[in-house]
Formats: sequence, structure tokens, C-alpha cells
Amino acid sequence: MFIAVFLVMIVVLSAITFFYWYSSYHFMITENAYVDGTITKVSPQVPGEYLEIVVAEGDQVQAGQIVARQSDRTLAPGTDSDLAVVRAPITGTVIKRLAQPGEVGAPGQPAVWLCDLSRVYVTVNLEETQLARVRSGQRAELRVDGLPGETFAGRVLSVGEATNSTFSMLPTRTTSGSFTKVVQTVPVKIGIEQGGNQELRLGMNTWVKVYVRE
Repeated sequence: MFIAVFLVMIVVLSAITFFYWYSSYHFMITENAYVDGTITKVSPQVPGEYLEIVVAEGDQVQAGQIVARQSDRTLAPGTDSDLAVVRAPITGTVIKRLAQPGEVGAPGQPAVWLCDLSRVYVTVNLEETQLARVRSGQRAELRVDGLPGETFAGRVLSVGEATNSTFSMLPTRTTSGSFTKVVQTVPVKIGIEQGGNQELRLGMNTWVKVYVRE
């Protein structure tokens, strides 16, 4: 009896060991990922008071559509009054409205943020020690915390050329003589196939499995 139980334990442990070996060899799984997208910040062409903000958050807009109007009183005589009209440069969704009627807008100060939610992707912050196993074109499986029960297919589009800390506002290096080695992360961009899902929102936490060997 003891021998039979021992043999069963050996088989179970062997199966578990094989499963973990197979998974680590063929897949790479991480939850350090989120839904991302290209945000277009729409600013006025000239300084001036906003008379009207035509759109609200969540509105769909077409490229060239008016999103805000400014007073043209500050324009020089003979200047095209269309400069006081703020238009959407892309087709997308208003994800953030920053300006209000009565406020003064200026070039470089966004009135609204736009994003084409049909072209969102997933950004994975991959540890530098895992980087050698990932390349463009690999298949991926995606699950978003905010949409339980749904699974999305994806592909690795690109691997970042620098670590996240390179672009950080905070200094990561010191000349004081002390040094603590920290594992760096590199952003990996994963496209969502079949246009994704309009319910996806930027910043949603995402579980990612990359098929590094098939």
C-alpha cells in the first residue's frame, strides 16, 4: 500500500514539474500591463476666450469637426476668423474635456483629449531579464480586469528601445557612492486583433500571455 501511494506521489509531482517547465518554456505570463492608446491633445491655434465647447466626454468626433469656438476679438484685422475655431485633427472619442466656456485658451494648452478607441493596444512592462524571449509577431492572449470572461487575441507589435526609467522624470542614477541594483522594465506593445472592443478603456489592468515558443 505504501509503495502504491509513493508511486502516485511521484507521478503527481512529475506531472506538476513537467507542467511548470512546459509553461515557462512556451509561455510568458505577466499582469504588469494595461490598455493603452495614442492620445491626441487638441489645442487652439490662437489665444482667446472660449465662447463654446461643443463636445462632451464620450462624444464621437470626425476629423475636421468643430470641438470649440473662441472669441475672435483678439485677432488682428484681416486675419481669418477660422483661426478661432478649434477642430478635431483625427476621428476618435473625446476622453477628456479640459476647457470650459469663459476660460482663456492658448496654443499648447489642450481643450480636449481625443483617442481612437478602435485602435487601442496593450503596453506590457517586461523585465529586462525576459526581453531576449520576446520578438515582434509572437501571438498573445489578453484578459482585461474590467471585462471579466472575455479573452482577446493579440500580437507583439514592437519591443521598446529603452527602459522605462530612461524616460522617467525622477533621476535613477546617483553619484553619492551608494548603488542599489534594480531590475529594469522595457515597454512592449501588443496589438489587439479584430479591432479590440469599444468597451476597453485606457489604463485598464490586463493579464497577458505571450506564446514565446509554438
